[in-house]
Amino acid sequence: MKKKIVIPDTLSRLLAVLLIAALLSITCPNFLTVNNILNIFNQASLNVFIAIGMMMTMLIGGIDLSVGSVLAISSVLAARFFFQDDLVSIILGILFAMIIGIACGLVNGTMVSVFKLPAFLVTFGMSQICRGFAYLYMNGKVFNGFSDSFKVIGKGRLVGKVQMPILIALVCLVLMAMFLKKSILGRQIYMSGSNPSCAKYSGININKITMLCYAFSGMFAALAGVVYVSRLDAAEATIGTAYANDAIAAAAIGGISFAGGRGNVYGTVIGAVLLTLIKNGMNQLGIATEYQKLVTGLVIIIAVLIDRKSAKIER
Repeated sequence: MKKKIVIPDTLSRLLAVLLIAALLSITCPNFLTVNNILNIFNQASLNVFIAIGMMMTMLIGGIDLSVGSVLAISSVLAARFFFQDDLVSIILGILFAMIIGIACGLVNGTMVSVFKLPAFLVTFGMSQICRGFAYLYMNGKVFNGFSDSFKVIGKGRLVGKVQMPILIALVCLVLMAMFLKKSILGRQIYMSGSNPSCAKYSGININKITMLCYAFSGMFAALAGVVYVSRLDAAEATIGTAYANDAIAAAAIGGISFAGGRGNVYGTVIGAVLLTLIKNGMNQLGIATEYQKLVTGLVIIIAVLIDRKSAKIER
């Protein structure tokens, strides 16, 4: 009897990236260049930060629609620290942004876990609150002209042409992979998502795990905001409007189950790169933004269908 060859999910997604890259290299003459490849990874790094946070909420069967607005409010409130050209102010600004992000995440997590409100509605409401507060705070202004030391975070290079956001994303990838695989909390997150009843009777505090995952989501959204503002050299209330959709798409493509308890950070990162790869190719082919949104929506639906099919096969 012949053995059935099963390709691991992460490897299959990596093969999909390579296949699409090969097709785009044929159709787009300037696609397969060092500068363009690095640009793809650099653009994907922002989505990686937010997608990792989104992954944490999806692992417990939740979702976070507020990440784009949390990105905006944390970055504009912390922006005043980044005008000063000294390391202490920059570190304080980054910590301040992350504290805001974590606080927003904890509010989301509390509403979902303690008050048992739907994650979709809670995070949508938080999204409106944060975005509205950002508009009121900025009052139509744009902060720019940040210090050169701060701009190193978004534009600096440490290894040849490799920019800082790529290196930061790699560090986050390694740390989160170790956390989810090696730590007790990581295993509890997977159990809470895959079988909440079993997790509860095993002594796992579901409420604390939920709050922790939403805190992670807010923290990574704030980190993305810091990197984005550093790269753009501007902070305004309108940034990050479409990032929640991209993060959900990246996590879904990466194999994170909407039902919770399944997926890993490697797949999420590959999903973010794949989504950026597709957008880059469509830009080079001159495809309009409206059609790009259409493709993103189709990708999410297809990913959900694949997720449902995979879940049925596992059962």
